[in-house]
Amino acid sequence: MDLFSLWDKILKYIAQNNQQYYEMFSSKVFPISLSETTLVISPSSSYLVLWIKNVYKKELEKIISQLVGRKIQVEIMEPDSQEAEPPMPAAVPPAPFPEEETASSAPIPAPLPEKEEPSSEPFPEEVAPPDFSNLTPKTADQVTLPDIRNYEEYHEPSLFDTAGTSGEGKKNFQPNPVNEEYTFETFVHGNCNEIAYQAAYAVAQTATNPNQADQKMNPLFIYGPSGLGKTHLLHAICNYIHKYKPSLSVLFVSSETFTNELIDAIQNHTMPKFRAKYRNLDFLLIDDVQFFGSRDSTKMEIFNTFNELFDKKKYIIMTSDRTPSDIEKLEDRLQSRFSSGLVAPISPPDYEICCIILQKRAEKMGITLPKDVVDYIASHINTNVRELEGAFNKLVTFSHIKKEPITLPFAREALKDQIPIESGQELTVDFIIDTVCKYYGVKKEKLLGNGRPKKIVIPRQIAMYLCRNELHESYPTLRDCFKRKDHSTVLYACERVENDIAKDPQTRASIEAIRKMLKSR
Repeated sequence: MDLFSLWDKILKYIAQNNQQYYEMFSSKVFPISLSETTLVISPSSSYLVLWIKNVYKKELEKIISQLVGRKIQVEIMEPDSQEAEPPMPAAVPPAPFPEEETASSAPIPAPLPEKEEPSSEPFPEEVAPPDFSNLTPKTADQVTLPDIRNYEEYHEPSLFDTAGTSGEGKKNFQPNPVNEEYTFETFVHGNCNEIAYQAAYAVAQTATNPNQADQKMNPLFIYGPSGLGKTHLLHAICNYIHKYKPSLSVLFVSSETFTNELIDAIQNHTMPKFRAKYRNLDFLLIDDVQFFGSRDSTKMEIFNTFNELFDKKKYIIMTSDRTPSDIEKLEDRLQSRFSSGLVAPISPPDYEICCIILQKRAEKMGITLPKDVVDYIASHINTNVRELEGAFNKLVTFSHIKKEPITLPFAREALKDQIPIESGQELTVDFIIDTVCKYYGVKKEKLLGNGRPKKIVIPRQIAMYLCRNELHESYPTLRDCFKRKDHSTVLYACERVENDIAKDPQTRASIEAIRKMLKSR
C-alpha cells in the first residue's frame, strides 16, 4: 500500500469513527513518507504537533496497524523542519587516548575552561542541598492534619489546553481543542451561509457589548450537512471571545465529550462538580447535538443545564446535521428548547464560494493556482467544503512530492479518484431522479406524484436517499424537489432505505448499481 492510498483510508476511518477530528486531519495534517515501520506526518501548525503526540498518536498507530496488518509507528515532523535539511554536525577532532586504556567505552570527560580551577566543594554554593543534620522529628501533637472540608477544587482546564495530564486510572476530560486559525476573518461566507455567519458573529460580539445582546438568538442552533463550516463558526466564536474578552468563561465540547463526562460523573458520584462545570459559564458551545437523542440521562442533564444557563441569560450555541425537529428520539421539550432561539441553516457552497475558498487557501500557502485549475475543482467539488479543502491539500501534496508545477492536466491526474476524468452530466437532483426512473422503469411524473403502490414508493424512497447522500441536500430542499407536503417524509424515506441496505442484499445491490450509473454519466 502506497503513502497516499494509506492516507486516504486513514481519513475515511477518522471520518466514520472520530468525525470531530476529520476536518483537522484532512486540512491541517500532511503525509510525508512511509516505510516498512514508520509513517511520517507533518501538521501545518506547531500547536497541533503537541496535541497529536499527547492525545491521538496511539489511536492513529492503532488505526494504521489495522489497515496494513502490521505495527507501524507514527513520527510527527515539526512544520518548520519540512523544508530545511538538518545541519550536519561539525567535525570534532578525536581526543588523545591515555597511555593505559582501561575501558574503551568509557566517556572522555570534557576539559575544564581555561583559567578556571575545579571547585573543591561537591556542589556550588547556589545549588548546594540544604543541611538536614539538625532536623528533629515532630510529635503527633505537633503535626497539623488537613481539614477534610478543604478538598482540592476541580481544576478547570484552559480553553486552549490541548494536552491532558491525568493520572493513571483517572479520566481528565478536556475541552475540544480550539483551532486558532478558524476565525471569522478566515470564514468565507455568501448566500449559502450568510445567516449562520452573521448570527454567530453577533453572538460573539455580545461578549464585548452585552447591552446589544439579542435574546431572540439564544440559543443559536446552526444546522446543515457535514463539512460546510459549522464547527469553524464555533471555533471562531471561541477565538473572538478569547481575544477581546478573555475573562469570560467559555466551554466548547462535542456531544460525545459531554455524554462521556456525564457517564463518568454518574459512575464516580461527582455530579456536583460536573454541574458546576457546565452551569457556571458565560458561553456553552456544543458540536453535533444530533447524538443527544439516544440516552435518557444525557437528555435530562442537557435539558436542566439548558434551562439554568438560559435563565441566567447565558449563551448556548449548538450545531447539528439536521433541524431540532428532525433529530430522532429527541423529546418534544428539548426540541422546543433548541428551536426557541434562532435556527440558522448552512447550505452547500456555490461555485463562486468554492473559487474564493481555493484562492484564499492558495494565497495563504504562497502557491500559484492557475485559474483553469480553480475552475476545474470548484465546478466538480461544490457540495462539501471539507472535501474541497481535502482535494486542494491532496493536489498540493502531490505537487510537492513529485516536484511538478500545478497545471490542469496535473490536477486531473492527481484528483482522478475524486473527480472522474470522463465526467459528463452534472450530478443534480433531477439527474438522480431520472437515473432511478430509468433503472426501475417508472415514469418520472408518477415517482413525483402522490401514488402509493410499492413499485413507485420504493424507487421514490431510493431517489430521496441518493439525493440526500450524494448531494447532501437538506430535507426541506428535497421536500420541495419531490413535491412532498412535509420534509419528515424525506427523513423517513432515508432512514427506511438505510435499514433496508443493512438487512436486504437486493436493496444493497440496487443502490450500488444505480451509483455506478451515476458515476458513469
